[in-house]
Amino acid sequence: MRQELSAVKATTRETCGRPGCACSLPLGERFVLWALRQWQQDRALPTENSALRRGFKMAGVLEALPDFAIAMDAFLFGARRALRVHLPSCSQVSHDEATVVALCCLAQSDHDGPLCASLSKLMVPTAQRVAAERLKVFAVVLARAGLRLSPAAGEAGALLN
Repeated sequence: MRQELSAVKATTRETCGRPGCACSLPLGERFVLWALRQWQQDRALPTENSALRRGFKMAGVLEALPDFAIAMDAFLFGARRALRVHLPSCSQVSHDEATVVALCCLAQSDHDGPLCASLSKLMVPTAQRVAAERLKVFAVVLARAGLRLSPAAGEAGALLN
């Protein structure tokens, strides 16, 4: 028997009601959070059997993995301070994790000005340019795979994160 993910089931979500809990995030944002946490665990371009590579492959976004890893390396080496990233099993979302998710939302929704302005506050200039370019590619691939991080500009409910 073949199982498929229903669009209705994917968009309907129940939450625990705790403030700052990852369960309240939409699917695309949960994927970004999960990827950030997995990358933090490995800190290297993932090998064939790594959880990060398998997850990107299952989501149909394997082509975006190098861009994601380079963007995260830019954060690692170019951030003005170390980012606070929780373990993959943690239910709470840190301020820094929420910021990275919001940056991906900006990248996906073509808010390049706010994306670059936000990155310039977080990173040294050289790293900021690399992060912006790579986050943009990563976010576009996610959108093509159906992992929308925020409504497109002009859509109902569109917010600037």
